[in-house]
Amino acid sequence: MMSALRLRQLDAMGIRPYRLRTRLSAVAPPAADAAEAVPQAQGALHLAVICEEPRGKASALIAAALGLAESALRWHVPRDGRLAELDQDAAAFLVLGNHLARVLGAELPTAAQQAATIVVTAAPAQWRGDAMAKRLLWQALRPLRRHLREQV
Repeated sequence: MMSALRLRQLDAMGIRPYRLRTRLSAVAPPAADAAEAVPQAQGALHLAVICEEPRGKASALIAAALGLAESALRWHVPRDGRLAELDQDAAAFLVLGNHLARVLGAELPTAAQQAATIVVTAAPAQWRGDAMAKRLLWQALRPLRRHLREQV
């Protein structure tokens, strides 16, 4: 069993320690694991997701990867190059599509941009056929997960 300090150090380096498998009856369901990974303070923690596609399969995938409930993800779909009702006090911003970074930059005030954590990665359409895009997505989500864990 590793100490908490050692686990934090490995997590900071991006190393994920593995455990030996146990019997299925002794293992908790994975949904309970994901919910405990990043606790939420009375729903105050939320992530703004900027994407051209409405909430769909990508929502569950991102929520599970970040250890958040799907209700903590606030989806914003740009219309005519603008983001209506952008949540400026979000804990972080996840931009799915490199071209949407400019849209977010135009809508978000400079002070909010400096204070926020903004992660830009490939659009969901690119994940479907490109293994490298998926790998880059997971690499972008790892530090975002660490940041959200620190926010709590």
